[in-house]
Amino acid sequence: MLLYIVGFGVFLDARGAVIEPAEIRRQLEAPASLVAMSFAGWLLVLPALLLASSFRGQSWTQTLAVRGFALRHLWRWLLALATLLAAEILAVEFLAAGQGDFTQAIAGSRHIPMVLTVVLVAPLLEELIFRGYLFRAWRRSALGLSGTLLLTSALFALAHWGQYGTEQLGFLFVFSVMMGLARERSGSVLLPVFLHALGNLLVVIFVLCRGVF
Repeated sequence: MLLYIVGFGVFLDARGAVIEPAEIRRQLEAPASLVAMSFAGWLLVLPALLLASSFRGQSWTQTLAVRGFALRHLWRWLLALATLLAAEILAVEFLAAGQGDFTQAIAGSRHIPMVLTVVLVAPLLEELIFRGYLFRAWRRSALGLSGTLLLTSALFALAHWGQYGTEQLGFLFVFSVMMGLARERSGSVLLPVFLHALGNLLVVIFVLCRGVF
């Protein structure tokens, strides 16, 4: 987000244009902006993350726990994910929970690159950061498992501040705790990546359909 804001500001300055804050906000919430921010993240954040995760005698795949995971308990995580998503949908539909500007902006959208970004790019990059690098670093510190789950989940929710309503940020915190537990139990960051991507896919389908109907 910050990278895109800076780039957008440079673009406006070069043109000598003056745009109202509401227009800037609209631009940042546009599907194309999300794609641009994710692309910037891949170009800048991912290489730095892989470099920081590479040590003598330990590759980045070991540091980030990029390894296979057992499928025998996958159904439990799928059930937990379905329960959380159902609770979130009920909160939105029947308890008038705030959806947030980002959710409203993509409702009814047919921007395919945006959908692919939300479903594939964002989960991979976010999980490598939160359940890969940060989880491994803090899990072995004095924070332990509980402290690591709480801290990474708080940062995960804060990273989505402004995109979603307060209630949805609460669900994101719980979702992040679930992803951390999946990482801990499986020993692999790929399980959280899979669950995150699946969860985003289901949410996108719900939001798009809700925007149409």
